[in-house]
Amino acid sequence: MKYFYLVILFVVSICTQVNADVECRAAIDIGSGGTKVAIADIDTETNQIIQVILDTSFPVPYQASLDKSEDGTFDMETKELGLKTFKEIKEITDQHQVQKIVAIATSAFRKANNGKEFISEIEKQTKIRVQIIPQREEGEIAFFSALASGEFNPEEAVVWDIGTGSLQITTMNTNEDLTVYMGEQMGSVAFKNYIVDAIQENDIEDVTSPNPMTEEDLKAADSYARAFARKAYPIIKQKINARGTVIGIGRLFYHSIRPLASESDVITRNGLRKFIENSLNKTDEQLDNPFAHVDVSNCILTLAIMKALHIQEIRPIETTTTRGLLVSPSYWMQEK
Repeated sequence: MKYFYLVILFVVSICTQVNADVECRAAIDIGSGGTKVAIADIDTETNQIIQVILDTSFPVPYQASLDKSEDGTFDMETKELGLKTFKEIKEITDQHQVQKIVAIATSAFRKANNGKEFISEIEKQTKIRVQIIPQREEGEIAFFSALASGEFNPEEAVVWDIGTGSLQITTMNTNEDLTVYMGEQMGSVAFKNYIVDAIQENDIEDVTSPNPMTEEDLKAADSYARAFARKAYPIIKQKINARGTVIGIGRLFYHSIRPLASESDVITRNGLRKFIENSLNKTDEQLDNPFAHVDVSNCILTLAIMKALHIQEIRPIETTTTRGLLVSPSYWMQEK
């Protein structure tokens, strides 16, 4: 029941305006491929974002560092960049006179053997407390991020978030709680590395791109992703079959897949299929895109899951998990 009341809080915040205190908050999401930060003024009565002051990201290749590590740790270069990034973020929050900060770390930090140790160093040098959250909470934050846009019915929404290391598909169940289907090793880079390593039998330390991909590579990758998707919880399949709205959240859906495979700003199976077919047997140079090394595998992953779950289309929205984190009540209650 607790999530039902939190969702109601979102609906109220979208529909209601009352006079209340305004609090300047910063939300920081340390992902596997970079660190996102959003700063906004929040109406503390309705928990509504009044004004977004800053919404940006800093690339830090945490997952790539782990992939190359022999002992499952972040290397010194990555830690130095991560710490430098956090110090820069601390300066930004000070400049904007931020009153409260919530920072979370996700997939790469759950896996890294020195993740907690590095978090302690960040906290020591910046005085920003960082929580390494379980994957389920990533899905919950993504769900709230989608609702914060004010465009969707909470009871019909199926929210899909693909990160660098992991992916989550989240919906509200019949108990008015949230159900999260999780793939810890099914994120963008993790899936790309599976193709390079397990399917093409190359060393990911030496080969960073699966391109050019053959028809056989495509079939094997498609089979792997569909096998994962078929295990999704029944409530997720029921929502999709009942024509619930499937929402693609985050930069991967909006900035990577949408330009390649959308029709009228909706990602379709046909659009994905055409892009994949036109991209087979082409090198990164021939594809001529800054993200060519993951574009094809991202589309294969997305299409395979769409087929397995009978998803006809995805509505990508231009928002990030930091937007949802800014107004996820449980995190800010802890900061009071």
